[in-house]
Amino acid sequence: MMTLSDFQALFRVTPYPYLVMSPDLTIMAASGAYLRSVQRTEEEIVGRYVFDAFPQDPANPETTNIAEVKASLLRALAKGEPDTTAFVRYAVPVHTAQGMHFEERYWSTVHTPVLGADGQPILVFQNPVDVTELYRFDAQSRVATLRLTPPGDDNAHNFNRAQMHEALSRILNNEREHLRSLFNQAPGFVAVLMGPRHVFEMVNEAYYQLVGHRELVGRAVWEALPEVAGQGYEEFLDMVYRTGEHWEARARPIAIQRLPGGAVEQRYIDLVYQPYKNEHGDTIGIFAQGYDVTETVEAQAAKRESEQRLRDGMDAAKMVVWDWDLATGELEQSDNTTTVLGFAPTRMDAAAGCIHPDDRAQIARAHREALGSKGAYQAIVRFTRPDNRKLIWLDSRGRVQYDGDGRPVRIRGVTVDVTERYQAEFELREANRKKDEFLAMLAHELRNPLAPISTAAEMLRMTADGDPRTKRASEVIGRQVRHMTALVDDLLDVSRVTRGLVELEMEPVDIKAATASAVEQVRPLLEARNHGLTVRTGFPAAVVQGDRTRLVQVIANLLNNAAKYTPQGGDIALALDVADGQVRICVIDNGIGIDDALLPHVFELFTQAERTPDRAQGGLGIGLALVRTIVALHGGEVVAHSDGAGTGSRFTVTLPALERQQVPEEASAGPADGQALAPLHVMIVDDNVDAAESLAVLLEAGGHRTTVQASPLAAIAAAQADPPQVFILDIGLPELDGFQLARRLRADARTGGALFVALTGYGQAHDRVLSRAAGFHHHLVKPVDIEQLTGILAAVQR
Repeated sequence: MMTLSDFQALFRVTPYPYLVMSPDLTIMAASGAYLRSVQRTEEEIVGRYVFDAFPQDPANPETTNIAEVKASLLRALAKGEPDTTAFVRYAVPVHTAQGMHFEERYWSTVHTPVLGADGQPILVFQNPVDVTELYRFDAQSRVATLRLTPPGDDNAHNFNRAQMHEALSRILNNEREHLRSLFNQAPGFVAVLMGPRHVFEMVNEAYYQLVGHRELVGRAVWEALPEVAGQGYEEFLDMVYRTGEHWEARARPIAIQRLPGGAVEQRYIDLVYQPYKNEHGDTIGIFAQGYDVTETVEAQAAKRESEQRLRDGMDAAKMVVWDWDLATGELEQSDNTTTVLGFAPTRMDAAAGCIHPDDRAQIARAHREALGSKGAYQAIVRFTRPDNRKLIWLDSRGRVQYDGDGRPVRIRGVTVDVTERYQAEFELREANRKKDEFLAMLAHELRNPLAPISTAAEMLRMTADGDPRTKRASEVIGRQVRHMTALVDDLLDVSRVTRGLVELEMEPVDIKAATASAVEQVRPLLEARNHGLTVRTGFPAAVVQGDRTRLVQVIANLLNNAAKYTPQGGDIALALDVADGQVRICVIDNGIGIDDALLPHVFELFTQAERTPDRAQGGLGIGLALVRTIVALHGGEVVAHSDGAGTGSRFTVTLPALERQQVPEEASAGPADGQALAPLHVMIVDDNVDAAESLAVLLEAGGHRTTVQASPLAAIAAAQADPPQVFILDIGLPELDGFQLARRLRADARTGGALFVALTGYGQAHDRVLSRAAGFHHHLVKPVDIEQLTGILAAVQR
């Protein structure tokens, strides 16, 4: 076993220079070779801080690179691993007969830490090799170049063969590592393939990542990457090696295994094969370099697909995107402009020339307003296609674009061909108009026969005091006529209400009074079906702002609905509640309930539950639709609830309440008690003779004198001979319609002061407007409400 003195003796005689330092860089020992290389003694340097023992040349500090040496020492101590500096410039002080001076030296150093049991460094060895003879230093360019020539005999003792081998190894290893570092830091994948078999010589990290970090160096390319064979790359490699000419490709597909044992993936690469030649110009290898551009290719494909989808969408929507330069008037547009507009204008004035003359002022005004308000515009205009002269409708929308100073520079927008939409809307409007005309005609034709039936039933009732069978028959006829009339009214009403054509007469309405009126309307149905009705209106005041007639209609419809869908002998409750500024009207029944599938659609038009055999009273499925629309017009809401079939239902209407509002007292429609009413002369003009004569009989039973005429011209002559006090005129008359007849009678001084009442099957809003315009004082709808007509005549009598 070697002793410490043996190690010390070996340390002194080793041919390699060593300097031993503590972690604080204090020199602890130096080998003989080290002392000789720096021409110093142990006494001169041991125990001193290393950079005090070897200071920089004050006359030329650049010759002493203390910073680089110190950085290498500190790295070795920090990492606990050797740190190599292949070349460092460090002058050393030398004593001569002329005194001390600094001698230029170049060194290759390795700093090796010695670690203790705890893993911390206790010493650090410096192994410097003097490589001065291997380099030339150009003071002007300050560049050291390697000079691989043997040292001269005069300094052979400073540089033996072993040291030269060590120095060269370090230098070459350092250069190789430097090259490998640059190789790995290349932005793309790089490989060097040698020989005709294309054997991997060098491969960078990016290449390893591309091919799955498999073993490559020393293997032929098709042996290392078998899945790439047959994809055409071998032909290109062979061609480059054979011809010595480079080859390149962009976004070329390659099927590659990117994970060890994983699936083969489709990738895309940019690739260059560059021939690698020797000094004689012969190709000895290939330099392969490229980039994995899969993400870029996929992004471009996605962009192309997105653009194609956009083009397809624009074509399907007949939409053009355009950009108008305000300074030059030039117009840029999407590629489908010719398809949509029939040509592709390059200037806005060319496009404007195809706009219908009646619409040009509108689009010009829209442009001016957009520019003036720094905003956007939207206009619908007619446009004549230059290619086929077809007139189309365009919806044009644009937004003003501004420069950095806030000045408008362009308008960017879209134009859509909406001809098909406009055509569809026109057809819908036309169909709706025809529907309204049909409903009006249907109501008129239904009301015409109902009018004499209703009047005859009333006559029977008035004359049937001694015959109970006749009285019952008249009551049955009257109820069924009223039911038919209600169906006709609902059918017309839903058309007006759902289209928002009803004008509400808004006033404070006492919901209690409205509830009482609704109950009174529905009571015959409730009694006929033997239902029990409970009404709870405990609050002293429940007032809303609304149309009383329509609100009564809402409550009556809900009660009717409950009565129809509750079996005979059921229970119905009507509750009124006021809380949190809201009036709630709740109608509850124990009827057939509402199925879960039907409940979300119960307020839709023509929606009905399944009919049951005991439903004697049918309907059209429009009552609840009317309820929802009327309630919404009053700023309220209505909701339906049911736990399912057989569990009954609950409908709740919520309306905004008015606070402390007084509802005016309703004036009595009838005459004061005991007031005698004088009989009137009434002329009835109707081409439906049954309706006219039955009404005449009814009025005569009330004490009035009547004249019946079927011809308007005959009526004029009769009225001039014996002027009546009241005219009851049908509208749909031959020769002259009711409006024309009324105007002629009102223009005659003999008949102009009479009361004019229109009695017709036409009852829509515009019919009433026409009646007022023609001079009618009242507009009644067939079959006539006898009480209403009696009240009108009573007012004349008073």
